[in-house]
Amino acid sequence: MDPYSSYDPAANQGPNGAPAGPGHGPSQPGFGPGPAYGSGYSPSPETSHSIGYPPPGAPVPPAQGPYLPGQGAYPPGQGAYPPDPGAYPPGSPYQGYPGMPQPQYGPVPVPSQGIPVGGWIGIALGVVLVVALGIVGIVVALDNSDTPSTTATDDSGGGGGGDSSNDSGADPTESAIVDPVADAAIGDCFYNYGDETTPDLETAACGAGAFEAIDIVEGTSDLTSCDSNTMVDLAVSSTGATRVLCLSYTVIAGDDAYHAQVGECVYGTSTSGSAWNIIECQDGAFKVIERLQGESSTSACTDSTYYIYGVGYSTGSTYLDTTICLQMMYASGDIGYAEVDDCLSMNSDYTYASFVSDCGDGNAYVTGRTNEIVDGESWCNGWGWAYEEVPDFPELSFTVCWGWL
Repeated sequence: MDPYSSYDPAANQGPNGAPAGPGHGPSQPGFGPGPAYGSGYSPSPETSHSIGYPPPGAPVPPAQGPYLPGQGAYPPGQGAYPPDPGAYPPGSPYQGYPGMPQPQYGPVPVPSQGIPVGGWIGIALGVVLVVALGIVGIVVALDNSDTPSTTATDDSGGGGGGDSSNDSGADPTESAIVDPVADAAIGDCFYNYGDETTPDLETAACGAGAFEAIDIVEGTSDLTSCDSNTMVDLAVSSTGATRVLCLSYTVIAGDDAYHAQVGECVYGTSTSGSAWNIIECQDGAFKVIERLQGESSTSACTDSTYYIYGVGYSTGSTYLDTTICLQMMYASGDIGYAEVDDCLSMNSDYTYASFVSDCGDGNAYVTGRTNEIVDGESWCNGWGWAYEEVPDFPELSFTVCWGWL
């Protein structure tokens, strides 16, 4: 897998932050909170690392292959991965589960010939009934002709004497329009069937695809009153009350990395649709080095030295799409990002390395690199070595060979 990879954890969200599915409201099929991806499980960063080194002043190994600066990062004999065994062989046509009972069909009755005696009796009774109904209809019509007709019009031409309910044209069955903002409390959730500038809120269950009211500012209609809260994705004012709802969007149940800011650390798994979470910065965690709002693809991340992974959230609405560009916090430092010929400053116990702007300020340089875990002592052939394994993201593991400057 490409180490600069990403996944789209919210590709099935509907437009404008509403969940995918037809209709207009949580009672319609397909609506309601999405699955709680990752709920109940919060992965923790886990890495294993080690650095070996030749003592300062030790003889430099003889020049050979890729182990000298500028000669490439892979030793001879390191081939590609084994060929893909290919797709599974096609299976046999579906024939049902073993032991499944076969459908049973009853005999089809043979249609009879001609009209039976009961049929002739029914026809006769039908004729008698039709004649009787015709006589009754004539009598009713004659009786109605003697009743004077009336109308509901007002002949006076004025406003009096008429029914005021008819004049107003109001539908007595029409219910009053509910203002969700005026009645909302902190913790209430909504779907937005409008957009960022013209929201159309409808009460909903909290969860994926819903907005949760996390703050309410009373006595104002200024939408910027929510701007100081980085968790707020939408501000909505009321038409019936002077207040502003500050709403936070839930892209995936259990995920809060969606709102992570630059400098914060997050962690999750590479499983598509899984929740990521904000955690304490530590070895093996990912640090947010760039946050891009209005973007759902990691291709928008800046191609910097430390950019190594990204998470793009696609919601169906551009104003909610967000991408976080990440740096892995390697326990062994910048050596995890170093390429062949890069110069480093190794600490006194040779366990941590940092980039230097000028090789004159460093004490070590990289002689070989692979994004696999190999036996560094033998693979580096006498040079110093460092490796770091990342079990949850094996494509981010590495082995590096280094020598003294």
